[in-house]
Amino acid sequence: MLIEIIDVLISGLINGSVYALMAVGLTLIYGVSKAFNFAYGSFYSMGGYIAFLLFSTTLINHYLLVFCLAIPLLLLFGFFIEKLLVAPLRKRDDWEIKVMMITLGLALFLDNSFQVVFGSRMKSLPSLLEGTFEAGEFILPYQDVAIFILSIGGILLFRWFLNNTRTGMSVRAVAQNPAGAQIVGIPKEFVFAATFAISTVMVGMGGILLAQKYFITPTGGWDILVKAWVITAFGGMGSIKGSLYAAFIVGLLEAFVGWYFGMTWTLIALFAVLLTTLAVRPQGLMGKWG
Repeated sequence: MLIEIIDVLISGLINGSVYALMAVGLTLIYGVSKAFNFAYGSFYSMGGYIAFLLFSTTLINHYLLVFCLAIPLLLLFGFFIEKLLVAPLRKRDDWEIKVMMITLGLALFLDNSFQVVFGSRMKSLPSLLEGTFEAGEFILPYQDVAIFILSIGGILLFRWFLNNTRTGMSVRAVAQNPAGAQIVGIPKEFVFAATFAISTVMVGMGGILLAQKYFITPTGGWDILVKAWVITAFGGMGSIKGSLYAAFIVGLLEAFVGWYFGMTWTLIALFAVLLTTLAVRPQGLMGKWG
């Protein structure tokens, strides 16, 4: 019984670390632009499919090379999608609603494209690391350790970027005071595109990490989108710190509910916690950018 509980706890922490990486990206977009990206889950699937293509159609057989190629591809894709589809809408009234509509259309387009190109069958990725750590009845795959370390490393790198680079400080300035940032000469249009691109990388990396455990399907990103939205709202819309706390809470809750009641109850539990939290504290755990 104790070993099972430890296994569930570790599973929740590992999933929570990846959820945190992805939810921070969605929080970043909302915190800066106040618009919701409905294609976020499709970008998750894209990350997994990019890795699948690199492993299956090239001589690449190491994740370091996959990350070195996938990150620039995701960054460029996110940047140009924002410039081509999202940026023109900011000149119109109620542009936030229009962004939601166009990203929903983009999500449907991408998901159907995945199905045409890759088929409807699940795809899998090789493990980051082979082997397990064993101590009596306790077994911990090295792959899970690697996923946790890479997820936390990505979050720490993102925090360093926000606090120590000109672009990162511009992102924070636009999120906190868009009008003031524009007055002092910060290029808002570039900041919007950069945040969209960075968030695309973060969720795409999450797709590569989780695809080793849960496979890749053309419509698998919708589940991730729902979880990322729950975490973003639970933590406080636009609050990065709140999203980090909420992601680990959601990861642990999902693991324990799935273990005790079955996986069909996990989304019900997540929405129950979200609704309860918003009823008691509508601004979420943190409720502000930071």
